[in-house]
Parts: sequence; structure tokens; C-alpha cells
Amino acid sequence: MTSAIILGGGSSQRMNGTDKQLMLLEGVPVIIRSALAFEQSESTDEIVIVTRETAVEEITALCKAYRITKLKAVVSGGETRAESAEKGAAVLDNPDIVAIHDGARPLVTPTQIDSVIAAAKEHTAAILAIPATDTVKSAEDGVVAATLPRETLWLAQTPQAFSGELYAKMLEQKGEATDDSMLAEKCGARVHIVKGSSDNLKITTPADIAIARALLKLRREQKNA
Repeated sequence: MTSAIILGGGSSQRMNGTDKQLMLLEGVPVIIRSALAFEQSESTDEIVIVTRETAVEEITALCKAYRITKLKAVVSGGETRAESAEKGAAVLDNPDIVAIHDGARPLVTPTQIDSVIAAAKEHTAAILAIPATDTVKSAEDGVVAATLPRETLWLAQTPQAFSGELYAKMLEQKGEATDDSMLAEKCGARVHIVKGSSDNLKITTPADIAIARALLKLRREQKNA
């Protein structure tokens, strides 16, 4: 059994108060595009969506309207990403693999999802990531401290997938984590990288919505070419 937890409970502060999960991309809400990718994933058996308490009913209704047949539950999240993931995991029944995805990454593909899940089955922990293309500096007090070796740097994306046993240990970890693989690293796990795509962007600002719409248009044109 492979379970997907889609996290959609962000504050949307940089979206001028608009809930980015419900913003439309070619007529389909962002969170539903993410759910549809997992619906179409051959490796995913069930989906749990974590969102704001005030959005639970609306997203449940949207999942029904868009025929998300793998939906197990829509639950309200916590104050932090870790708390939200824990609330999503609480409704699972000891899955073999748990895949965590940011609902604000609506352009993820079923193929990418299946690749990460396959890697997690083989390596226990796996994430989507893309190699850094810019030169990266570390800085202190606004002054460059060092130039980091770009060839060793990767930008983490989601989904990130883990064995059920490892994920249970990850939930016991304390402290802040900017992504789930940090918790896996704290548990001593070796996290395998699956190369992702720059298309799998995270919707954070209004400009990202415009970029996502352009990418969807390009995908449609390439498909029809």
C-alpha cells in the first residue's frame, strides 16, 4: 500500500490573501491538479489532503466533482508543516510507502510520482530534486562568506517518499524541518535523489501562477504538435 499526503494548508501570505490552493490553472484549482496527478499515478493507492479547517468541506466537494477516487480523507492541518503531516499520517493504516507532496506544486507529473515511489521502495527514502544552475553563495551579515561547489548542490522538490517504517520514526523527530527529507536524514537514512524538472515549480507568488499557466499552455501545444 502506497499512501500520498498532499499538504495544502499554507497561509498564502505572498498571494495577497488569496488561497493559492484554490486558485485556478486553466479552470482547475491548484490543489486539485496536484491530487489528479496522484490519482493518475499507477503507484499511488490512496490520497490524504491536509488543508485549513475552513477549506475542508470545499476541497472534499471539489475532489468529488473531479472524481478523485483514491481520496481517503481531507483533514485540517496544524500550525506547522510537521504538525500538518502528522495529522495526515494519523488517518493512514500502516502503509508500506508514504509520499509527501506540496499541494502548491500542481505541475508534478504521474511519471515523476511513480519514479520517486519506485526509488523509495528500493532505497527506503527518495526525493525529487533538480541540480543547481546558478552560482550559490553563503553569506554572513550581507557579505559573501564562500562560494559553494555548484556540482554538489541540488534543489529539493516534492513528492518525497519513504518507507512506512522510516516515516513513523521521522514523525518522532523534534525541531523544525524545511522539508521531510531533513527528518529522514536525522534518522540516519540515506536519501536517494530522483532528478526532477524545473516545471515542478512551487506556487508562492502571483508571478508563479502566470508561469504555471504558461507551462500548461506549452505542454498542451507540445501534446498537440
